[in-house]
Amino acid sequence: MDSLRRQGIHGVRLSAKARRWAVILTAVAATVLLFRICGRLYHSGQGRDDWGADLVAQVDQKYSCASQPLDASVWNAQALHGTQPFAIIPAAARTTDRNMLPVVAGQPVCIRVVVPPIKPTGMLARQEKEMVELFQTIPSEPGLWDSIILDAVGQSTGISIPVQLQPVAHANMARRNTVHVYEGELRAYDADVFAISGVVEYRDAAWNYEQPASLPDEYRPERISVLHDVQIRVSVPRASSFHPENYMRLPVCQRTDEPGRWVQPATLPFAAEAHGQPLYGGKVWQPYRCRLRSYTYSAFLQCLDDYRPYSPESTGKYTVHWFGDTNSRRALKKISSLGQWCSGIMASRPQCLCDDSGEAFPRFTGQNTVRDTLLELNDEDGGWSVRENGMAKNRGIQNTLAQIYYHRWEGLTQYNSGKWQDVFKPSSLGLYPQADLVVISLGNMDASFTQFLEYTRQLNELVILVQAAYNEQHIVLRMPQYFCCRAPSGNPPRRMQKDRNRLYGDYARRLFELHFGSRLHVWDVSGIAETLPLEQRKEVAACAVNTVPSEIVDLENLQLMNGICNAASLRSKPKPGGGRQDPANIELA
Repeated sequence: MDSLRRQGIHGVRLSAKARRWAVILTAVAATVLLFRICGRLYHSGQGRDDWGADLVAQVDQKYSCASQPLDASVWNAQALHGTQPFAIIPAAARTTDRNMLPVVAGQPVCIRVVVPPIKPTGMLARQEKEMVELFQTIPSEPGLWDSIILDAVGQSTGISIPVQLQPVAHANMARRNTVHVYEGELRAYDADVFAISGVVEYRDAAWNYEQPASLPDEYRPERISVLHDVQIRVSVPRASSFHPENYMRLPVCQRTDEPGRWVQPATLPFAAEAHGQPLYGGKVWQPYRCRLRSYTYSAFLQCLDDYRPYSPESTGKYTVHWFGDTNSRRALKKISSLGQWCSGIMASRPQCLCDDSGEAFPRFTGQNTVRDTLLELNDEDGGWSVRENGMAKNRGIQNTLAQIYYHRWEGLTQYNSGKWQDVFKPSSLGLYPQADLVVISLGNMDASFTQFLEYTRQLNELVILVQAAYNEQHIVLRMPQYFCCRAPSGNPPRRMQKDRNRLYGDYARRLFELHFGSRLHVWDVSGIAETLPLEQRKEVAACAVNTVPSEIVDLENLQLMNGICNAASLRSKPKPGGGRQDPANIELA
């Protein structure tokens, strides 16, 4: 569309009216295409879409959105509530205590948010025409006009549960300046009284900074009030798998996208050491339906060598091909240093909290000047690059257990040093050992620098290239980092935003699921940061390049280790002579 604006068609400059029609027609065509590929995107907000279906199938559904008809009076909300956004818990009107709704663990509770319009006047009315052209919804979510953060916060535990909202099915949701209504379901699994808290970040599609001139210069969220200040009391039966006393009986996690929450270790009915996970802000992140193994980085490398996850019949050194951005570089710094990078008191250094791009790191360069790195790793010395940009480093690792070919990229954007497609050519991949596993990180740079329709085109091309290059290997798709709570920044400006990051990531996930099926493993790092309390999310969001502190990098890596190694060790025997104890059978104290 940028080229159309600059040149018109066949060199004829388009009028403003024609440009608007071009935008509309392109969006309609893209919508049809996207819906054919993946259907309407559904976001549960608590990990993969269907993870809890088997757990709550027998739970009473009477408070679900399907069981709570939409009150038609919401469409007249402006007359009753002015322009202030507000939340409704419709089931509360049917209970004895309208201010407290009692539920059991896993029971869905429908929550709706109503956003009345702000009618522009004077100068704002004149600017409204510019808004129509600059800010449009994304084709995969044509009714998503308003960007909303909505959390259920435990009043005793401090547990924060994000509630992802969807536009309701109503003709009004196709219009800009009208009442907008969104709904989502809260499923809480911890005993507590939960209060609903939230803000409207942006109205009228101003969250979607697609055009170069459309970046907001400030962040002014509007608080969402809760009608009748309703709270939700959750009880957890002692026999439930969600009861804290039953946590140690849960199976180990075998996926890289398990949803969870941050809890205070002091509230857990077992020894603090048994949670086996890195702390952040004094809290530990725990999945709901499984438990994370406390892998050391050495044990992870031993696992790759012993069990050869998803490639048990291959020979030679276990090899990972990893395509990623700054966040991947930070993950590999942890892996190659066996966790020593930014550990202990060093974790408070600026490069550990946020941007490490200027940091000298002896194990591998990892900066923009070096795009291709081959790391050799073992469980005692960690990892060192033996080749960078095709040049040997004249050093090697004894007793190598695994190797990682790392291609540093800026996603599917123009900011790569060359065409990103070239890296998947046989002449490029042939320079490195054949992959046993492939990790692909997408969305962070793409949401920042690429318009959505262009991203879908590039993504289709990527899928074709990956299918040709890796026709048997399993693929780990790393999702975009969570983003919230501030306006975009940077030079050039990064157009990151909560809903842009989410929609870019979800589209990639759906497309990869369609083409790679059971060979795909979704590494959902976004859910870890999104479940932090809002004030801590704001602290993390202060990082201009949207990386997370090193303690959370450890947790993201632990997610990956569990998803890869637990499944492999439970389904296969170690290679002859491995002799190491099965990590999935080691019980924590």
